[in-house]
Amino acid sequence: MTVRGADDTEDEVNDVTVPPGPAASEDRRRTTRGRRGEARFTCLGADAAPPFEAVTSASVVAVADDGRLVLADLARGLDLPGGHVQRGDASAEETVRRETWEEVRAELAEPRLVEVIESDYFGPDDLTYMVIYVARVRRLAPWTDGHESAGRVILPPDDFLARYRGRRPELMRHLVTSALATLAGGSPAAPATERG
Repeated sequence: MTVRGADDTEDEVNDVTVPPGPAASEDRRRTTRGRRGEARFTCLGADAAPPFEAVTSASVVAVADDGRLVLADLARGLDLPGGHVQRGDASAEETVRRETWEEVRAELAEPRLVEVIESDYFGPDDLTYMVIYVARVRRLAPWTDGHESAGRVILPPDDFLARYRGRRPELMRHLVTSALATLAGGSPAAPATERG
């Protein structure tokens, strides 16, 4: 179900601060669609600690109070809120908070790291990292057009996983399962060493 303000009763907005200037809104490391061959993605687990300079993106499994996921309705289909680290971002947590606000107009409670994914997208000698968090949604702001997604969708986890159309559904299942286990106080699921 797409929610565009109808279920949102709060109107106070605590916006995410992005430093001024054009460079602040540029991706810190641009990706191109012309890469040849498949990139290798290796799940390292939540204990991995890559240097922030090598982190290219951050996403979050955003969980509403009723256990449903708050998702971004993007051109590629439903997905977790998240995106590229921008030049003005000081941490991966700042990136995930900014992207969640931009894509689904949600404020997060404390994000907890669930998974670090190593990628050889830029080559075997230039490894980068994607970080995945889990967080409760503190508040949904009223939806208005003009954000980075067509809307936000709120679904039970199994419904999202059944509808997910990304190229790596097994990886998404691992991320959502690990995130929910972490939120419930358990340990994340053990990562497979390579998911490609």
